[in-house]
Amino acid sequence: MTQDPLHTKLCDEYGCEVPIVAFSHTKDVVVAVTNAGGIGVFGALSRTPDELDGDIEWIKERVGDRPFGVDLVLPASFVEGNKEDLDAMIPQGHRDFVAGLMKDNDIPKPTERDRKVVLGSNMLNNSRAQLRVVFEHKVPILASALGSPAFILDDAHAAGAKVWGLVGLPRQAQRQIDAGVDVVIAQGYDAGGHSSAVGTFTLVPEVVRLAEGTGTIILAAGGVSSGKHLAAALAMGAQGVWTGTIWLATHESSTELFMKQRLIDGRAEDAVQTRASSGKPMRQIRSKWSEAWAEPDAPTPLQMPLQPMLVAEIEAGVREGRKEDWMYTPAGQSIVGINKIQPAAELVFSIVEEAQDQLERLGAVPVS
Repeated sequence: MTQDPLHTKLCDEYGCEVPIVAFSHTKDVVVAVTNAGGIGVFGALSRTPDELDGDIEWIKERVGDRPFGVDLVLPASFVEGNKEDLDAMIPQGHRDFVAGLMKDNDIPKPTERDRKVVLGSNMLNNSRAQLRVVFEHKVPILASALGSPAFILDDAHAAGAKVWGLVGLPRQAQRQIDAGVDVVIAQGYDAGGHSSAVGTFTLVPEVVRLAEGTGTIILAAGGVSSGKHLAAALAMGAQGVWTGTIWLATHESSTELFMKQRLIDGRAEDAVQTRASSGKPMRQIRSKWSEAWAEPDAPTPLQMPLQPMLVAEIEAGVREGRKEDWMYTPAGQSIVGINKIQPAAELVFSIVEEAQDQLERLGAVPVS
């Protein structure tokens, strides 16, 4: 009997029906994709440990024994210190630049400071507390979007969790493969959020080669929005795809309607890479925010967590003041694949159907 090419090692080891992983900050998207046969991964960066506890319980009640994950930020390079010491490290020129943006563009001071201030100065402690919650709930998958998760491998495995790590360079992949990370996501330059300097079609085959002979599963990420991309990822030797941007415009996503329309209208070049928000290269939908930091007189963004601390007030003011031209969402170049608002499950099924069509056309006929 012919092996279904869409039933990969990822499906065998994790119990999903199709090799599609969906990263989302919206619980409803995670549940919808998981119940449609994929694997939903919940982005928990902005959640407090108590909130994450409730989030995981909510997801578990709705997906049962189906596989899902939680994604945390475990930065490898990070400026440590208490809030007062960190505040003192922010140059006055950077403060003046941000104050000028607020004044010149009528961006109000927020009435209540945003939680990102806490994350900026206390990210490591928050991440450790989030880890404890994930382990207590025995979440099947723990992913690290930023920073190598190798240091928590033993604890995660003891708690029954598989460990996944996102990488943007072959040398990062090699370190994680050598450490025994269960799944390595090779995320190319096209990707939204914290993204690589290496293109997806260059990175994925190289990481697949590095993993040969090991037990590490490789997923392809960066610019993935269709069944054609899924078929291409399998052709490059990956065992599935990690996707994020395409779920932003689904019915279940908490992304605001005006932003969903911007994603639908956007072109590949409207997903720009900037360090203005986190201090690390982050691809996001073009806005007056990203344009302001690209001006010749703009200062160079600071390291994490100094940049998030610097911009927390203005970003909160942008949201509270509903300055839509200044608002953004992390988004990759796969916005070109977003052309309507649709249910997440429908999107899963359309990706699978298109991948099957492509594979059949190439002579790899799936089992019906």
